[in-house]
Amino acid sequence: MSFEQETNCEDFARRFDGFLDGEMDAHSMRSMAMHAGRCAACGAEFERAEKLHGLLVHSVASEVDRIDTSGLWSAIEARLEPPQGALRERLRELVSRRRESRWFAPLPALALGGALAALVAVWMWPATAPSPTLVADNHAQIDRIDSSSPHVAVWSEPTEHTTAIWVASYEPEGTP
Repeated sequence: MSFEQETNCEDFARRFDGFLDGEMDAHSMRSMAMHAGRCAACGAEFERAEKLHGLLVHSVASEVDRIDTSGLWSAIEARLEPPQGALRERLRELVSRRRESRWFAPLPALALGGALAALVAVWMWPATAPSPTLVADNHAQIDRIDSSSPHVAVWSEPTEHTTAIWVASYEPEGTP
């Protein structure tokens, strides 16, 4: 006995594009293929679509083969900016050029460092005084739990105010 819903001509026409593109689950694809095999009109439509697909693929492939791409990379490369060296190398070059021009002085670096330190200090400075944290005194201690189930357990740690209650859902075989 099959649980698949049989495809009719209306379903086939409505879902035909998804069938051609392979965008269906396996059961739907099988149902569509079985319908195309049984129905002459839908089978003929499927064959026409397959032939058209083959013609399109062949036509596009032949046009792509005729395109000359031999100079494509050189044209792209000519428009690209030249690659830059590593950051460390560029910084060394910048510092050596400044040393050669005798402009290099530690003042700009110190000013930048001071400005960054001031910015971090302002950012870290609290806007308002922190309010004290209030803790409710709601301690409870559970020493035992009465249960008819053997799958309940209690563990309590009074010094840390911690209580854990385990309730296991395991029932041995044969238990109703």
